[in-house]
Amino acid sequence: MNLSMYAEYAVWLNYENNADAFRHFYDKGVRYADMNDEVIERLPLHLYCEQIRTGGIVPGALVSMLNIASFDKKEREKNIAMVKGYIDQMEKLDVPVLMPAPSVRFAQNADELKKMQELLIEGFAEVAEYAKGSGVSVVIENQSSLLRADSKAEDIQYILQAVPELGFVLDSGNFFCIGEDVLKAYESFKGRMVRCHCKDWAYNPFGMYAKENMPRFEGVAIGDGVLPLREMFAAFRKDGFGGSVVLEINARKITLEMLDKSVDFLRGEMYV
Repeated sequence: MNLSMYAEYAVWLNYENNADAFRHFYDKGVRYADMNDEVIERLPLHLYCEQIRTGGIVPGALVSMLNIASFDKKEREKNIAMVKGYIDQMEKLDVPVLMPAPSVRFAQNADELKKMQELLIEGFAEVAEYAKGSGVSVVIENQSSLLRADSKAEDIQYILQAVPELGFVLDSGNFFCIGEDVLKAYESFKGRMVRCHCKDWAYNPFGMYAKENMPRFEGVAIGDGVLPLREMFAAFRKDGFGGSVVLEINARKITLEMLDKSVDFLRGEMYV
């Protein structure tokens, strides 16, 4: 297993320069950083990669929020073209993984949910076909709403069957959000799984997130919440999972203490 983190977390810290922040996490065992295309709006991809590499860490993936499954045809075509542009840049910059995370609207009914699913398949298939031969792998992550067609395990399986070129990114926290068992999901997806976005939740009456018939909850340091992460990593070790584990925290404020604690937990579970 390889340990990665979102690059923005290092950038948000109060270090004199970002390279020092990345060096801090390199010294703790982080070897890769995943980038977000929202940052590219103010920092070109090649400079983003350079900033990460100055701290000894390797850019591992780019997460794109462009909606490649928009109901609006012109918007969908525009966004797919932009994602293809990312692939061209990633090939030159040796960034190996692209994860489109379409910001799709919530479906209002079953017909819209089905249409969304087919558009997701079309968008991912076109992007994956374009990426062939580039050295860039395209992956899909499970999302966190029952009003989306890319959240439930059965829907993700349908998309993966329709687009064989896709790899799968298991998000431990997102399955929790829709009431599905992450351990069962792992068993279903481990043949296609290449990455894990590892987050943890704790119940909090003032938390940022809520789901039907459950208390509110909040992102916490990895290992401090309610998710069965030790059991999940035991399964990873048993099966010889060799992909990347990506530290992810969804909280109002992310501190160096939370990040360091999360890294320590993940390294402990990965290399126990």
